[in-house]
Amino acid sequence: MSSPGAAEKIEVCFSDPERIRKSIPKPEESFIKLINSSGQEINGAFYDISSMRVAQAFINAAKRGVKVRLVTDSDNLSGKPIESIIDAGIPVVEDNRPGLMHNKFAVIDSSIVYTGSTNATDNCAFKNNNNSVIIRSPELADIYNAEFEEMFSHGVFGNRSDVIPFAPLLNKYYVKIDDVHINAYFSPENNVEKIIKSRLNKAKSSIRFMAFSFTSDVIAETMISKFKEGITVEGVFEKKGSNSEHSEFTKMMIEGLPVVKDRNRKIMHHKVIIIDEKIVITGSFNFSKNANRKNDENILVIESREIAAKYLEEFKRIYSRGRR
Repeated sequence: MSSPGAAEKIEVCFSDPERIRKSIPKPEESFIKLINSSGQEINGAFYDISSMRVAQAFINAAKRGVKVRLVTDSDNLSGKPIESIIDAGIPVVEDNRPGLMHNKFAVIDSSIVYTGSTNATDNCAFKNNNNSVIIRSPELADIYNAEFEEMFSHGVFGNRSDVIPFAPLLNKYYVKIDDVHINAYFSPENNVEKIIKSRLNKAKSSIRFMAFSFTSDVIAETMISKFKEGITVEGVFEKKGSNSEHSEFTKMMIEGLPVVKDRNRKIMHHKVIIIDEKIVITGSFNFSKNANRKNDENILVIESREIAAKYLEEFKRIYSRGRR
């Protein structure tokens, strides 16, 4: 069990599209509180900023003297919210390339990291299943600020120059918060697909996942192999696209894995893997080749039974409502 200190420094948020869990921290609501509490600087990288509530929070922060800087995907540089941000004089850098700037993270006052699957949109806040995690750690903030500066200040997107053998073993992006171990990785430079494969191969008892898009043969075949070894493997696929030729859903069904399609009438947008009920992989990274090779993405690997229990509860809730 993580210490109270760690619990205070790490907060997990889930959206509530069914509107039945009023007491849980919600991603957008929690993020706006962070923006409103900022006193110095906000660096944000979001694939889509189309929530007027979030946009207004950024604008209000800038008006009170906070240095607000943003990165977004070129495909989403229109609409009232983002245009209002630009009109307010907040600098916004776009990626200008075929791959996606698919991150959803922000660094507040060089001390707090907000990240997960949640875009700054109405759908992600209220209609789609999403998660975000808030981590109070200057060391982790430095790691995310370095990634932000690479995009914002240097215009470097889709950088694979740092790919090296055994990158997962170097702990290049490692921090420890009390007894919680956290690794942060970024694609395409860190070869996240290989990192996830390595973590899956170490599973001793269980693998559970929630996937908006799952087309990675590497990750799927690793899960199937662990299932054949006797490891519990269960998963939820977003129903949209799950029957496509590229989805891993049918392959897993044929191999006998207990996987289901989500029943949310909108989108099950999680990108989460829970290993041995003690390790959580979460972030913007869909389990796909494009996410690994072309897009700017980020993941956190969090080793904490307490954090994993919260994600496991979300998994069980969604999995129990799914259909084969």
